[in-house]
Amino acid sequence: MHHFTLYTHPYSRGVNVVWMLKECGAQYDVKLIPFGEAMKSADYLAVNPMGKVPALKADGTVLTETAAIIAFLAEQFPDKHLIPAADSLARGEFYRWLCFSIHLEYAGFDKINRVPDTGERRKAIGYGDFDTAFATLRDHLAKHDFIVGDRFSALDVYYTGLLNHFIRVMPKRGTPPVFEADEPVFSAYINRHTARPAFAETMAWVQQAAAELEKQA
Repeated sequence: MHHFTLYTHPYSRGVNVVWMLKECGAQYDVKLIPFGEAMKSADYLAVNPMGKVPALKADGTVLTETAAIIAFLAEQFPDKHLIPAADSLARGEFYRWLCFSIHLEYAGFDKINRVPDTGERRKAIGYGDFDTAFATLRDHLAKHDFIVGDRFSALDVYYTGLLNHFIRVMPKRGTPPVFEADEPVFSAYINRHTARPAFAETMAWVQQAAAELEKQA
Protein backbone atom coordinates (compact mmCIF):
# COMPACT_ATOMS: atom_id res chain seq x y z
CA MET A 1 0.00 0.00 0.00
CA HIS A 2 1.17 3.52 -0.79
CA HIS A 3 2.16 5.99 1.88
CA PHE A 4 -0.35 8.86 1.83
CA THR A 5 0.28 12.44 2.91
CA LEU A 6 -2.61 14.89 2.66
CA TYR A 7 -1.94 18.62 2.36
CA THR A 8 -5.08 20.45 3.32
CA HIS A 9 -6.96 23.05 5.37
CA PRO A 10 -9.95 22.22 7.58
CA TYR A 11 -12.11 24.80 5.80
CA SER A 12 -11.42 23.59 2.26
CA ARG A 13 -12.56 20.89 -0.14
CA GLY A 14 -9.94 18.74 1.55
CA VAL A 15 -12.57 17.89 4.14
CA ASN A 16 -14.11 15.56 1.56
CA VAL A 17 -10.76 13.84 1.07
CA VAL A 18 -10.42 13.35 4.83
CA TRP A 19 -13.90 11.82 4.85
CA MET A 20 -12.93 9.52 1.99
CA LEU A 21 -9.71 8.46 3.71
CA LYS A 22 -11.72 7.57 6.80
CA GLU A 23 -14.25 5.61 4.75
CA CYS A 24 -11.33 3.67 3.28
CA GLY A 25 -9.75 3.02 6.65
CA ALA A 26 -6.52 4.41 5.21
CA GLN A 27 -3.37 5.21 7.11
CA TYR A 28 -2.22 8.72 6.26
CA ASP A 29 -0.38 11.80 7.47
CA VAL A 30 -1.83 15.31 7.34
CA LYS A 31 0.09 18.52 6.75
CA LEU A 32 -2.06 21.53 7.51
CA ILE A 33 -1.46 24.45 5.15
CA PRO A 34 -2.77 27.85 6.30
CA PHE A 35 -4.45 30.08 3.75
CA GLY A 36 -2.37 32.99 2.54
CA GLU A 37 1.41 33.10 2.28
CA ALA A 38 1.99 29.49 3.32
CA MET A 39 -0.22 28.19 0.52
CA LYS A 40 1.72 30.27 -2.02
CA SER A 41 5.16 29.51 -0.56
CA ALA A 42 7.90 27.93 -2.66
CA ASP A 43 7.76 24.81 -0.49
CA TYR A 44 4.07 24.24 -1.09
CA LEU A 45 4.16 25.31 -4.75
CA ALA A 46 6.64 22.48 -5.21
CA VAL A 47 3.80 20.17 -4.15
CA ASN A 48 0.98 21.89 -6.02
CA PRO A 49 1.96 24.67 -8.44
CA MET A 50 -1.63 25.96 -8.28
CA GLY A 51 -1.10 26.91 -4.64
CA LYS A 52 -4.36 25.27 -3.62
CA VAL A 53 -5.47 22.45 -1.37
CA PRO A 54 -6.11 19.61 -1.15
CA ALA A 55 -3.18 17.71 -2.56
CA LEU A 56 -2.47 14.07 -1.84
CA LYS A 57 1.02 12.66 -2.09
CA ALA A 58 1.03 8.92 -2.70
CA ASP A 59 4.63 7.84 -2.21
CA GLY A 60 6.41 10.30 -4.52
CA THR A 61 3.44 11.12 -6.77
CA VAL A 62 1.25 14.16 -6.10
CA LEU A 63 -2.44 14.09 -6.94
CA THR A 64 -4.61 17.20 -6.97
CA GLU A 65 -8.31 17.89 -7.67
CA THR A 66 -10.69 16.58 -5.04
CA ALA A 67 -12.82 14.47 -7.36
CA ALA A 68 -9.74 12.78 -8.83
CA ILE A 69 -8.27 12.08 -5.40
CA ILE A 70 -11.51 10.54 -4.15
CA ALA A 71 -11.86 8.31 -7.21
CA PHE A 72 -8.22 7.23 -6.93
CA LEU A 73 -8.65 6.31 -3.27
CA ALA A 74 -11.74 4.26 -4.07
CA GLU A 75 -9.65 2.20 -6.48
CA GLN A 76 -6.87 1.74 -3.92
CA PHE A 77 -9.21 0.08 -1.42
CA PRO A 78 -11.32 -2.35 -3.47
CA ASP A 79 -12.38 -4.24 -0.35
CA LYS A 80 -14.39 -1.18 0.73
CA HIS A 81 -16.52 -1.36 -2.45
CA LEU A 82 -16.55 2.44 -2.91
CA ILE A 83 -16.40 2.26 -6.71
CA PRO A 84 -18.14 -0.12 -9.15
CA ALA A 85 -16.13 -2.89 -10.79
CA ALA A 86 -13.86 -1.71 -13.60
CA ASP A 87 -15.55 -3.85 -16.26
CA SER A 88 -19.12 -2.91 -15.27
CA LEU A 89 -21.61 -0.52 -16.82
CA ALA A 90 -21.94 0.98 -13.37
CA ARG A 91 -18.31 2.14 -13.67
CA GLY A 92 -19.35 4.08 -16.75
CA GLU A 93 -22.17 5.66 -14.76
CA PHE A 94 -19.64 6.48 -12.05
CA TYR A 95 -17.50 8.41 -14.53
CA ARG A 96 -20.56 10.18 -15.92
CA TRP A 97 -21.65 11.48 -12.50
CA LEU A 98 -18.07 12.21 -11.45
CA CYS A 99 -17.63 14.58 -14.38
CA PHE A 100 -21.12 15.99 -13.97
CA SER A 101 -20.32 16.97 -10.38
CA ILE A 102 -17.71 19.42 -11.64
CA HIS A 103 -20.33 21.09 -13.83
CA LEU A 104 -22.63 21.41 -10.81
CA GLU A 105 -19.89 23.08 -8.80
CA TYR A 106 -19.32 25.64 -11.53
CA ALA A 107 -23.06 26.18 -11.92
CA GLY A 108 -23.46 26.84 -8.21
CA PHE A 109 -20.61 29.30 -7.95
CA ASP A 110 -21.66 31.05 -11.16
CA LYS A 111 -25.06 31.63 -9.59
CA ILE A 112 -23.53 32.91 -6.35
CA ASN A 113 -21.35 35.29 -8.34
CA ARG A 114 -24.32 36.33 -10.49
CA VAL A 115 -22.70 35.42 -13.78
CA PRO A 116 -25.18 36.45 -16.50
CA ASP A 117 -27.22 33.56 -17.90
CA THR A 118 -27.54 34.21 -21.62
CA GLY A 119 -28.56 32.01 -24.52
CA GLU A 120 -25.09 32.17 -26.01
CA ARG A 121 -23.49 31.21 -22.70
CA ARG A 122 -25.86 28.27 -22.24
CA LYS A 123 -24.68 26.94 -25.60
CA ALA A 124 -21.02 27.38 -24.72
CA ILE A 125 -20.81 26.31 -21.07
CA GLY A 126 -20.69 22.61 -20.23
CA TYR A 127 -23.54 22.61 -17.71
CA GLY A 128 -25.94 24.61 -19.88
CA ASP A 129 -27.86 26.46 -17.19
CA PHE A 130 -28.20 26.20 -13.41
CA ASP A 131 -31.85 25.12 -13.30
CA THR A 132 -31.44 22.31 -15.83
CA ALA A 133 -28.23 21.02 -14.27
CA PHE A 134 -29.58 20.81 -10.74
CA ALA A 135 -32.97 19.54 -11.92
CA THR A 136 -31.09 16.62 -13.47
CA LEU A 137 -29.52 15.81 -10.12
CA ARG A 138 -32.76 16.40 -8.21
CA ASP A 139 -34.71 14.03 -10.44
CA HIS A 140 -32.02 11.38 -10.05
CA LEU A 141 -31.88 11.62 -6.26
CA ALA A 142 -35.66 11.58 -5.98
CA LYS A 143 -35.48 8.01 -7.30
CA HIS A 144 -32.17 6.80 -5.84
CA ASP A 145 -30.61 6.77 -2.39
CA PHE A 146 -27.13 6.72 -3.93
CA ILE A 147 -25.58 8.37 -6.97
CA VAL A 148 -24.65 5.03 -8.54
CA GLY A 149 -26.03 1.59 -7.82
CA ASP A 150 -27.56 0.44 -4.56
CA ARG A 151 -24.74 1.22 -2.13
CA PHE A 152 -22.67 4.12 -0.82
CA SER A 153 -19.72 5.03 -3.02
CA ALA A 154 -16.99 7.62 -3.41
CA LEU A 155 -19.44 9.70 -5.44
CA ASP A 156 -21.71 10.03 -2.42
CA VAL A 157 -18.79 11.52 -0.50
CA TYR A 158 -18.28 14.13 -3.22
CA TYR A 159 -21.95 14.93 -3.84
CA THR A 160 -22.85 15.09 -0.16
CA GLY A 161 -19.94 17.44 0.43
CA LEU A 162 -20.92 19.63 -2.51
CA LEU A 163 -24.60 19.90 -1.61
CA ASN A 164 -23.87 20.35 2.07
CA HIS A 165 -21.51 23.18 1.22
CA PHE A 166 -24.04 24.96 -0.99
CA ILE A 167 -27.09 24.43 1.23
CA ARG A 168 -25.75 24.55 4.80
CA VAL A 169 -22.15 25.72 5.06
CA MET A 170 -22.03 28.75 2.78
CA PRO A 171 -25.19 30.46 4.13
CA LYS A 172 -23.70 30.28 7.64
CA ARG A 173 -20.72 32.24 6.31
CA GLY A 174 -22.95 34.95 4.88
CA THR A 175 -22.75 33.82 1.26
CA PRO A 176 -25.96 34.26 -0.77
CA PRO A 177 -27.88 30.97 -0.93
CA VAL A 178 -27.54 28.83 -4.03
CA PHE A 179 -31.17 27.72 -3.75
CA GLU A 180 -34.00 30.15 -3.10
CA ALA A 181 -36.31 27.63 -1.42
CA ASP A 182 -36.09 24.49 0.69
CA GLU A 183 -34.68 21.50 -1.16
CA PRO A 184 -36.21 18.41 0.49
CA VAL A 185 -34.67 15.92 -1.95
CA PHE A 186 -31.18 17.31 -1.48
CA SER A 187 -31.63 17.68 2.29
CA ALA A 188 -32.74 14.06 2.62
CA TYR A 189 -29.71 12.95 0.62
CA ILE A 190 -27.35 15.01 2.80
CA ASN A 191 -28.91 13.70 6.02
CA ARG A 192 -28.68 10.10 4.84
CA HIS A 193 -24.94 10.21 4.27
CA THR A 194 -23.81 12.64 6.96
CA ALA A 195 -25.22 10.09 9.42
CA ARG A 196 -22.28 7.81 8.60
CA PRO A 197 -19.69 7.35 11.38
CA ALA A 198 -16.83 8.40 9.09
CA PHE A 199 -18.50 11.77 8.53
CA ALA A 200 -18.81 12.36 12.28
CA GLU A 201 -15.13 11.47 12.64
CA THR A 202 -14.33 13.96 9.87
CA MET A 203 -16.23 16.78 11.58
CA ALA A 204 -14.31 16.06 14.79
CA TRP A 205 -11.11 16.30 12.76
CA VAL A 206 -12.20 19.68 11.35
CA GLN A 207 -12.54 21.10 14.85
CA GLN A 208 -9.22 19.66 15.95
CA ALA A 209 -7.35 20.86 12.84
CA ALA A 210 -8.89 24.35 13.06
CA ALA A 211 -7.77 24.62 16.69
CA GLU A 212 -4.27 23.50 15.73
CA LEU A 213 -4.02 26.14 13.01
CA GLU A 214 -5.27 28.80 15.41
CA LYS A 215 -2.49 27.92 17.85
CA GLN A 216 0.05 28.24 15.04
CA ALA A 217 -1.19 31.67 13.95
